Amino acid sequence: MRRSVVSSSGARSPPHVVVIGNQKGGSGKSTFAMHIIVALLKAGKRVASFDLDLNQLTLTRYLGNRHEWVRKHEQNLELPDHYSVTEQVHGTTLVRFISRLKKIGRTHKDDFIVIDTPGGAQHLSLIAHGMADTLITPINDSLVDLDVLVAMEQSDLEPQPSVYAKMVWRALEARRKVNGRTTDWIVVRNRLESVESSNQHQITQVLDVIQRTLGFRIARGLLERAVYREFFAAGLTVFDQVEEFTSATDSNRPELLARLEVQNLIREIGLIEEADLENEACPQIEPEMAGANAKANELVADKEDLSEEINKRAVTLVPGLPIG
Repeated sequence: MRRSVVSSSGARSPPHVVVIGNQKGGSGKSTFAMHIIVALLKAGKRVASFDLDLNQLTLTRYLGNRHEWVRKHEQNLELPDHYSVTEQVHGTTLVRFISRLKKIGRTHKDDFIVIDTPGGAQHLSLIAHGMADTLITPINDSLVDLDVLVAMEQSDLEPQPSVYAKMVWRALEARRKVNGRTTDWIVVRNRLESVESSNQHQITQVLDVIQRTLGFRIARGLLERAVYREFFAAGLTVFDQVEEFTSATDSNRPELLARLEVQNLIREIGLIEEADLENEACPQIEPEMAGANAKANELVADKEDLSEEINKRAVTLVPGLPIG
């Protein structure tokens, strides 16, 4: 865990820029962005947000759903100063984006700027990557999705950075040379399986090699939970205390487990002081997490035995196939 990047003394400083970036779509960027925004707001920070995904505008729709919840239920929920960049005519998108960033910087109104970027190798997205004080790259925990960072090829050679990873590294290096400021690049392993598999073990090995080249650090992300999709439709997050999602029944366990999961991730990223992450719900669910982990460990032994047998058969069919 890292200390908060914003001093609690209230001293004026330029906004801390958080960029959520991944060239591959469907990795959970907007879900990450929304939860980081709300976590910062609930910690008393002032936040501006940008949605640079001109086609999907998922973060914009997420916040629109949140505005609708406030209107429909007459309940106050934290909201950022949000900007969606929707024009793309002869470079005016970039001009407007930079202009708004400069205006925010001059007013000293916000502590953080959170930028959600699109999938694909777009120029505007790469520019945003180079502005990041904190760059968060969520990846789905599979070898297919890992290809966004590593050129996954059948070879005995050491894993090599992908084209996207090299572009990001060059953008961050250029930023460091221009203004002397480094970027905290965090790769977040997202949509994890509840029980560790041989696939996860392989991904861990590859990331351990490639992070030494690119200089990022690794954080554990979120499990695949239906509750996150339900939150999107309502414009809510795990931090929002609303009656429809916070009943005392057993059906509320997924929401509580998700809250602890996101809190652990926010803590690992290090944008907020530890005291601001304390939540009275956590002591209630930590015993449940311990029980769930115990059951998962029992399953691991059985799954490892099965995985070993599958690997043996695979080697028989494909000589030279690496296992382990």
